[in-house]
Amino acid sequence: MLLSDSLTVWDIAFRWAAKDPDRYWFRLPADVRDNCRLLVDAVLKGELPCITLRLEKWQPEDGEEYRNTFIRHHWGALEDCLAGKSYDKKFLQHGLISRYEFYQWCVGWGIEPPAFWFPPGAKLGFEPKRPLGDPETDEDEPNKRSGRPAQRARVACQVIAGNLWKGKPDMTIAAMVKHEAIQQLGGGAHYAEQVVRRWVKEAAPTEVREKRGRPAKKKGTPDRSAN
Repeated sequence: MLLSDSLTVWDIAFRWAAKDPDRYWFRLPADVRDNCRLLVDAVLKGELPCITLRLEKWQPEDGEEYRNTFIRHHWGALEDCLAGKSYDKKFLQHGLISRYEFYQWCVGWGIEPPAFWFPPGAKLGFEPKRPLGDPETDEDEPNKRSGRPAQRARVACQVIAGNLWKGKPDMTIAAMVKHEAIQQLGGGAHYAEQVVRRWVKEAAPTEVREKRGRPAKKKGTPDRSAN
């Protein structure tokens, strides 16, 4: 049983898959890769709080020495992880998750807390939560899901976007992200644009979400739009 109060995303992903995080791996096992994507996605969505990564935008007054504590500073490694392209060990070891928050996230989503950190029968001292979607707590779900700033902002942006799309079904995701209501009322102005885009995209109608942008013009092909 691990008594650590916090572990890195790297450690959790390996131990959850019953693999050694300290061993050299030429290629990460499939279950470890899946765990990495799951955890990073939960952090990015604001569902799983991360001690060392903030979703807000970095501002000069925050100090240059703290820039790496903002998730946008690691955007390339983050996107590569979510896309399954590569798994930056340095980035994944930078993300630190508390035992309490990880437990609440697992139980909140109906995931069995892994035994390596939460042995069956052990008294954890954590207040349990019912799984999301439990009929006894559905009416309280908006409050439960929005207990932290990033979660509140995500819910607010998605509710606002959903209402705006009802009246303007042709609005693109890019335009929605920049909409004043999303930026000001939803609090999107305080978060990286890529983060807000992911939030908004989840609330977008299927036809908007699947709409492709204008294809890039091939080199040497004349632009006939001006004719």
